[in-house]
Amino acid sequence: MQRAKRYIIIIGIVVLVILVVGLALASIFDKLTDVLYIFLIILATLSIVSTAALIYLLATLIRTITVARDEMKPLLGTVQETMNTVKGSMEETLDEVKATAKSAGNTASTIRSTASLASFGVAPAVRAASIVVASGQVARVFMGKGRSRHRYEERRKEQMEFMKAAAEGE
Repeated sequence: MQRAKRYIIIIGIVVLVILVVGLALASIFDKLTDVLYIFLIILATLSIVSTAALIYLLATLIRTITVARDEMKPLLGTVQETMNTVKGSMEETLDEVKATAKSAGNTASTIRSTASLASFGVAPAVRAASIVVASGQVARVFMGKGRSRHRYEERRKEQMEFMKAAAEGE
């Protein structure tokens, strides 16, 4: 970049020196008016060329803007459609989350109600029934009339039969 800058400065100085020398020589040989006309013609030509270039660039810019606008319409439509899809999806998800939260709340409420019913209504009844059944079993054991005594005797009899069968089989 520095190198190009140096070259531009050198070329500018050389052109300026040539112009000053040319104008000095033109004034010495009394041709200054002819040089002035030549410079005016060159400047007019450059002005017409630059105006034509600006018109061409303006037309290109307008064409570029039109193409960009035409390309943006479908893109914006697609973005809008995507946004609507995401919005719908989010609403459905939110509805499902709300329904799940409501269901979980109802379940927790039902469990709490069941637990409180069990602690107030069922628990005393279960305790009373278990006391009655346990008392009956204790009475049977002490009186000798329980099924446990009967089961013990059946198991003992089966064990004796297995021992006899094992002794005979050997």
